[in-house]
Amino acid sequence: MRRPWPAGGRLARTLQADPYFGYLLVLPLVIWIVLTIVYPVLDAVRLSVLNVGYVGAAGRFVGLANYGKVLASWEFWHTAAVTVLWTALNVALQVVGGLVAALVLNQEFWGREFARNWIILPWLFPSIVLATMAKWMLDPTLGVVNYLLLKAGLVAAPISFLGSPVPAFLTATIVNAWHWFPLFALMILAALQTVPKEVMEAAEVDGATYWARLWRVELPSIGQVLYVVIFISSLWAANVFDVIWLLTRGGPSSATNTFTILIYTKGFQEFRISEAAAISIPLFAMLCLYGIWYMRRFMQEGVEGATS
Repeated sequence: MRRPWPAGGRLARTLQADPYFGYLLVLPLVIWIVLTIVYPVLDAVRLSVLNVGYVGAAGRFVGLANYGKVLASWEFWHTAAVTVLWTALNVALQVVGGLVAALVLNQEFWGREFARNWIILPWLFPSIVLATMAKWMLDPTLGVVNYLLLKAGLVAAPISFLGSPVPAFLTATIVNAWHWFPLFALMILAALQTVPKEVMEAAEVDGATYWARLWRVELPSIGQVLYVVIFISSLWAANVFDVIWLLTRGGPSSATNTFTILIYTKGFQEFRISEAAAISIPLFAMLCLYGIWYMRRFMQEGVEGATS
C-alpha cells in the first residue's frame, strides 16, 4: 500500500529542489489577479485620460482634464462626504450589531441553537429580494410598517421613509446593515468560542462583574478578529451599489449618492465613461491607502499584543 503524500514532506523537498515549481503553483492566482484587478485598473486609467462617451467608442487624449473637471465639481465632494458618512454608519451598525448578537448567542438560553442556525438568514437573501421586500414594507400607502405604526398610534400620518433625504439615508443604511450584520455576528461568535472558560470563571471568582469581564477579558481576547471585521465591513460598505440603487437610486436630492452610484450614473446613464473612470481612480487610490494604513495598524497591534 502506497504511503499518502505528506503535506510537509515530499512537496517541501520538491520546492527546495526546484524553486520554479513554487512559482508554477501560484501562477493561476497571479493570472486571476491580473485579469480581475490589474487589467481593469489600468484600463480605467487609460479611459480617464481620454474623452470617451460610451463603451466601445474611440476617444481623444485629454490628459488630466477629466480629473480637473471631476475634482473641481461640488458633486464629487458631496458624494465623498456621503460615502464617508455611509461607510462609517454602516460599520458602526454592522460591527456593534454583530458584537451584541454574538455576545447574546454566546450565553446559555433556551433555543440558542435555533437562534445560532437562523441568524444567518438575512445574509442569505439576495440583495434584490431584500431591497424589494424593504420597499414594499416601507411604502407610505401600502406598507406594513406604516400600517402598524398608525394602528399603534405612534404616528399621526404615514412616514415616507424613502421620500426625504435624511429618512432615505437612514433607511438605506439600516437595510444594508441588517443584511450584513449576521455574517459578522457569526465571525465574532466563533472568536468568542475560543476565549478560555477557565479565564472567565477565574475572573468571576475574583469578583469581576459581567461588564468588567467583557471589557478586560473577552474583548481584548478577540481584538484581532474585531480588527478584521471592521476592515472587511468598511471596504464592503464603501463599495455597496445594489441595495442603494434598488432602494433610492442615489436620491432623493443626492442624499444616498455614494461613489458607486455616481460612477454608474456618469458612465451608463449620462454616457461619460471617461469622467466615471476619473472618479473611480481616486476612489481606488483612497481605498488602497486606507487598506495599507489599516493593515499596518493591525500588524502593529498584533506585534504589541504578542510581546505584552
